[in-house]
Amino acid sequence: MSSQDSTIIMAKEARALYELKEKAAKYYRENGVPQKMEEIMNSMFYDNPVDIYGHLADYFQSFAKSPSITQIKARKALDGKGQTTLQTDVFCTVNNKSKMMSSTVSSSVNPSLPETTKPEEMEEEANEREKNVQAALQIINSELCARLKDREPNNQEELDKIVCGYIEELKEAEEERLAREAEDNAAGEAVDPDGKTPGSGAAKSEKPKSGKGKGGKGGPPVVIVPDEPKEKLVEGSACVSAVSQALCVAGACAMGTELYEYIAQLRFGQAPKQYRMPLPMVTIFQSGRSAPGKANAIKEYMVVPAPGKPLSESIPKIVAVYNDIIKAIMGKNGAQDVVEEMIQIKNVTDIGALMMPFDRPEQGLDMILESMGRLGFTPGEDLYLALNLAGHEYFDYEKGKYEVVTGQQKVAEDLVEYWADILTRYPAIIAIIDPMRKQEDRQWMLLCERLSEKCYILGDRVWHRPGLLKDEEPKDTFKSSGTVYRLEQMNTVTDILQCAQLMEGENNITVLSTNIGETSDTFLADMAVGMSAHFLKLGAPCRGERVSKLNRLLAIEQTLQDGGQVSLQSEFVFPAIKIPPPPETDNAEPEEVPTPKETPKKK
Repeated sequence: MSSQDSTIIMAKEARALYELKEKAAKYYRENGVPQKMEEIMNSMFYDNPVDIYGHLADYFQSFAKSPSITQIKARKALDGKGQTTLQTDVFCTVNNKSKMMSSTVSSSVNPSLPETTKPEEMEEEANEREKNVQAALQIINSELCARLKDREPNNQEELDKIVCGYIEELKEAEEERLAREAEDNAAGEAVDPDGKTPGSGAAKSEKPKSGKGKGGKGGPPVVIVPDEPKEKLVEGSACVSAVSQALCVAGACAMGTELYEYIAQLRFGQAPKQYRMPLPMVTIFQSGRSAPGKANAIKEYMVVPAPGKPLSESIPKIVAVYNDIIKAIMGKNGAQDVVEEMIQIKNVTDIGALMMPFDRPEQGLDMILESMGRLGFTPGEDLYLALNLAGHEYFDYEKGKYEVVTGQQKVAEDLVEYWADILTRYPAIIAIIDPMRKQEDRQWMLLCERLSEKCYILGDRVWHRPGLLKDEEPKDTFKSSGTVYRLEQMNTVTDILQCAQLMEGENNITVLSTNIGETSDTFLADMAVGMSAHFLKLGAPCRGERVSKLNRLLAIEQTLQDGGQVSLQSEFVFPAIKIPPPPETDNAEPEEVPTPKETPKKK
């Protein structure tokens, strides 16, 4: 090779290198690298960090792209009862690498059948639950994974809409399929094989149900308003709450904030300076129709901490009451029966509560108050009571009455007087849940007018799920002073937060509740703190899936106390609920609303 050829090659190489350097310089300038390098190098000298490279990493991390979802995986897991539920993992691209951002275990679907249901019907529902979980797995690992890919996990409302939108598509497709089947069946039954039209033979006609109960002796029958038809959910709809929960945890991780702080930002638009700790509703006794004994009217006897005191002081008192009652029961029949009593007491219910054969609803209240007395606690000052009445569970659909005690039934009007008497004799009660069915709307409002200034009248089953309730117009003819929310099935984090905001505007306090098939996941504790719930309904201070949430509440409170951010609950304020006056007419004066004692029974 001649010297001239060598010179030409060297010139080309130099030119290529120069162009490469120009491209690199342009690339770095367009991304602001030299400017950022200069800024951090100048400031770092004065900051003098102990970890230089950690300081550099934190600085450049602030300019990194937001994490984006790469994959959502779901698999089977077990709840606290050993039932199948969902574990959902969210993976995101972070700093050019795939990273697991959250792994949550959602609670299993609450049973829709009462606990007194026949075993074969309970088994059938368990099989349906298993099918629901299997369908949810398929939906999450295929369609939802594809639809959520490349989206940022901290857009909670948008992501929840995508998930719910797909389930609505499945629901519409299922409804169309059923409609086509109904049309085909109707066409096939138009003419039978003998050429006769249906009904032309001497077929026996069924006697329509009267829809009335038997009533009292010699009294008129009681009109029974049937329950609303249960909402038909698409198989696999449990994926909605499971994915929403997992995305919320991933969003908090992506933002680098505590989960309760992230939820507070979703609820209020920004993280508050002070956080109000929710008061746990802790179940001591579980009773009702499924329990031994005659008492049916109270499903859960709960103890609530006094407002204005830290949970680190109140929760040990509740645990002390629970343990003291166990000791009292074990020793009531003498030493020879201690072993037998111990075996009986340790068989707690699915929510960790004790189950005793009460013949009167007051027995459970008396045992709790006696325990408080033995421990030196003052009811109504140190600790309070709350009752889950679950009115729909002790309603006798054949007689149209509420069987408060076996053999003792009351119509809805009498039930108002019954609970008014209980609250008068036990003033430490500050909340009752679902005192009757919502179908007795007039009597419900009578009860609210009579008792709402003494305690919270909380609605659980009487309200639709949050996704529907938030879009309904408020009614003056049916109100409550609090609403109970659960993260299950079609309920998303967004739906609960938005519905709580709307209901609080209607003077309804927020109560967040665990489910029967709960897991040890502590998400609900953070959610209760973040959304500033008044109460968190937990179950008993027993079983790991219950205690884990109490422990998380204590940990959050300690963190907030260290940062001077904790705000204690104020005194209980019970909003008065009044029956609205009847609409005025041009030709008639409005009728007076009768008091509960003067209210005639339904005919």
